[in-house]
Amino acid sequence: MILFSLAIDYKGFPEWSLNKKDSTEYALYTPSNLQPGSKYPIALFMHGCCGVDNHVSLRNAVDPPVRMWHQFGADKQDIPTYIIAPATLRGWAQHFKSLKEVMDDLVANHQGDPQRIYVCGFSMGGEGTFRIIQQYPDYFAAAITMGMTFRGDSLKVKDLPIWANQGETDNFSRGLRKQVAAIRVLNGLTADTGSTWIEGVNPRYSNFKGVGHGVQWDAASTQDLTGWAYSKINNGNKYPIVFFENSDYPIHAEAGKPVVLNITASDPDGSVNKVEMYSNHVLRTTLNKAPYQFTLTPVRGDNIIEAIAYDNNGKKTNASTIIIVNMKPVLSSKTLPVANAGDYYQTRLPATGNGPITFSVKDKSTVPKGLDLYPDGTLEGLTNQEGVFKINIIATDDDNESIHAVFAITVKGKKKGDVLISKLTTSEGKEYKLSKVSIGQVPNFNSKDSLLSSNPNEITFSNVGGYEGLTYIQTDVNDANKSTENFLSFENDEDVVVYVAYEKLDKIVTSTVPAWLKAFKKEEGQIVAQYRYFDVYSRAYKKGNVMLPGADAAKNSVGLNYFVMIKKK
Repeated sequence: MILFSLAIDYKGFPEWSLNKKDSTEYALYTPSNLQPGSKYPIALFMHGCCGVDNHVSLRNAVDPPVRMWHQFGADKQDIPTYIIAPATLRGWAQHFKSLKEVMDDLVANHQGDPQRIYVCGFSMGGEGTFRIIQQYPDYFAAAITMGMTFRGDSLKVKDLPIWANQGETDNFSRGLRKQVAAIRVLNGLTADTGSTWIEGVNPRYSNFKGVGHGVQWDAASTQDLTGWAYSKINNGNKYPIVFFENSDYPIHAEAGKPVVLNITASDPDGSVNKVEMYSNHVLRTTLNKAPYQFTLTPVRGDNIIEAIAYDNNGKKTNASTIIIVNMKPVLSSKTLPVANAGDYYQTRLPATGNGPITFSVKDKSTVPKGLDLYPDGTLEGLTNQEGVFKINIIATDDDNESIHAVFAITVKGKKKGDVLISKLTTSEGKEYKLSKVSIGQVPNFNSKDSLLSSNPNEITFSNVGGYEGLTYIQTDVNDANKSTENFLSFENDEDVVVYVAYEKLDKIVTSTVPAWLKAFKKEEGQIVAQYRYFDVYSRAYKKGNVMLPGADAAKNSVGLNYFVMIKKK
């Protein structure tokens, strides 16, 4: 469920190869930096419904759960890992035998590690994940599911580390919470109702508020799923179980009054050797026998409590909770760094309180045009307004207590070499955004409620060539099909070179460019935004007004709107 999926033209990396085992086609990523004599993890990903056919292509390699194993925007892996991304039209069960033979071959004839084989899947692939771990219950080190309910025999998988992910409004996984609770009961947690916060007892569970079936992006991009998976080793010894018996999360307490925590720790195939207790990441005590009880006098604010249970064979499992002692939010500084007109600005407001602090502005008109304050306290953007601005900012903590403070920000004149862009608008009166070209920025924004707008970082610059630092205009992706001759208009305060970055599809899909770009010079190289590729066209303009036609993307068979970069001539 990726926006514009039909137009994806991912060129891939040389480490990817297309293969076939019996009737199963799959893409295989083999890291280029494998060291002789070492063994490496294997990750199997099964995509959601439905493929166009049973033929694999590198299109299967762009799903978020594949990219979390290999961050192809940066072309790197934190840990070298074989990735298997097979294809199917409908249903995965008929491919299990072939896929297991592929993984067995990586172990027997290559450098696959039999103790670190991981499986993950989304939607139909999430169901496939639940099914394959039941068919081969002792084969995998960990499993990650997204957007699907559990079907099958819980007893077969209750000891296999599972991280199940669900969108709050997803009908395909509406029964998952109860199923998670049922498996947890088998592991000794009888009071659970499928809470997301409970750790240390299988399965681990995440629920994403306001998210529907497209949960794979949220799950893969906001959590350290791979870090969790890599911590799991399948050496025949099952992981111990540990959890806090206190039913409240977080636990609210009063300053100076001790809190008693009761911990359950057990081991399905051995015994618990010890339980270490940490408060705010400092070891406080070690409990060597049941009943496991820990008494703590919490300090003001959030007290992070962690219990780590070790079994008699050296494996460990972590559980954590939070004890909150009320602390009104405090803004530790009211001074903001100086900004410059035409230069990208970013700062983070410092605050303390209970839980995460949410920031807002009392009056948005007091914020320099082009800057935005985000809920996490990040103030960023590009403004052309000079002067001193006083912003009334509200900081609200997890207990819904708020504090108001006026922050002053000074915006000075532009730096040498920068260009000021003004009167930026479309023929329909829409205002586009200004930014600076850099790795991680998005080429387009989305003004509508869609997958791209809820996941703005799915398509980000990963190779910007020599255009790093240029001012650029983020166009609305929803205007891609506009064909008006004078669609985009803006003013420059200098003689400039205007660069238009227009998407190029030339591997699976073929695209063209609009006739008006023939008046521009085509530059060498491309700008890459993950699996999107943009050719760049340039033209000199005098100081003053610039007008550009619409992208006419439908006529030219591309998915994204162009974006514009400006450089002082």
